[in-house]
Amino acid sequence: MLEAIGSHLDSVATYVDWIVLAAIAVAWAGVQRERKIEALGVAFDRRHAFYAVATVYLVANIAILILFLRVGDLLVQLDRDNVVAGVTRLAVHEWVLNPFSFFGPSLVARLHAGEGYGLLIATWWLCNTSLSTLMDDKTNKGARVLLGLFLCTGLASMFGIQRVYAIVLFRLQEASPGLSAAVSATALERMVASFLGIGVGGLIFTAANVLQRKWLTRVELNNA
Repeated sequence: MLEAIGSHLDSVATYVDWIVLAAIAVAWAGVQRERKIEALGVAFDRRHAFYAVATVYLVANIAILILFLRVGDLLVQLDRDNVVAGVTRLAVHEWVLNPFSFFGPSLVARLHAGEGYGLLIATWWLCNTSLSTLMDDKTNKGARVLLGLFLCTGLASMFGIQRVYAIVLFRLQEASPGLSAAVSATALERMVASFLGIGVGGLIFTAANVLQRKWLTRVELNNA
């Protein structure tokens, strides 16, 4: 089970990493109003790109949610003697966006341990931004439904993360109360990081849409 905890987080990291790469490529192409949208070696006509990309994001988000739920279940199944080892596997995983990072009680350690959750929120906003740049008809009901589903799965993934965090604290309270208290003490930094992630994500969303409008204006002036 200890190895499974690490391997499940490895899988989450892989999914998120390629989603970030795809979202950046899609957002840049969307801002420039390109007719062909290419991401991860697959090209789509702009008319269909929104639905294709949104579906990919949904499937990946659901897979990530399932992996987070499994990590929580694995932590529940650990016997008391292996709880600290299992949490350690989770806490010191090298993934930069790891929302469960913990490297000690010092201020610096608490600050950089909390950044993962905020960066994941910013990643969701990056994906949302890329979809927005492809959504030429903002009133399209089908597109709005997909955006709603994307929002719901994002919120569900946040629940999955919070569930794992709650399980970590509960199991540590049984096995190592001192360590549980130290992890709990990072709650403020994690909360601040989450609000920063929302703020940064909102800035990315706004900047991309402003750039797209400027691009459209320039194209119209050139064609006039």
